[in-house]
Amino acid sequence: MGTSAPGIEQAVRCVVSDTGPLLHLVEAGSLHLLEPIGEVHIPGMVDQAMRQREASWLTSKPHWIELKVLVEPHATEAHAWQQAGLLDAGEAEAIALARQLRADWLLTDDAPARLLAQSLGLEVHGSLGVVLWAAAVGHLTHAQAEAALDNLADSALWISARVFAEAKAALNKLFQ
Repeated sequence: MGTSAPGIEQAVRCVVSDTGPLLHLVEAGSLHLLEPIGEVHIPGMVDQAMRQREASWLTSKPHWIELKVLVEPHATEAHAWQQAGLLDAGEAEAIALARQLRADWLLTDDAPARLLAQSLGLEVHGSLGVVLWAAAVGHLTHAQAEAALDNLADSALWISARVFAEAKAALNKLFQ
């Protein structure tokens, strides 16, 4: 394992994820990278979407991913974002749940969800960010992190060539 970069947080207390990062990390064989972050929570629509998109989710959903119920006013907030056509149900519920739980991080790979969440003051990271965080805190070696990034590039996650190059450059900088 690598060494933790100075100033990089070892663990985050509370994380909420929408479907994208879960699905992409499963496809890349890297879902386990979420466990050391801290508490990982998902709303009902994300769990439902994962059951529909990933056949093994029913039998292999990690015990450390906790399903949480939205309460008011957050449930109404999520419904309003969805009805306005801003987000799909899973993204809307994940952002509302992150607000409800006062999460340290929201995980999403969706640009509109990222923009809305950031406008609401949430710290947002995506699948690539999870891999870079894991490398930065010493959970992955350089080679393991590079393989994880390559696996993400081969998953259903759409990554522009520019963003992928930036992620690789950031990884290389971590291990200089």
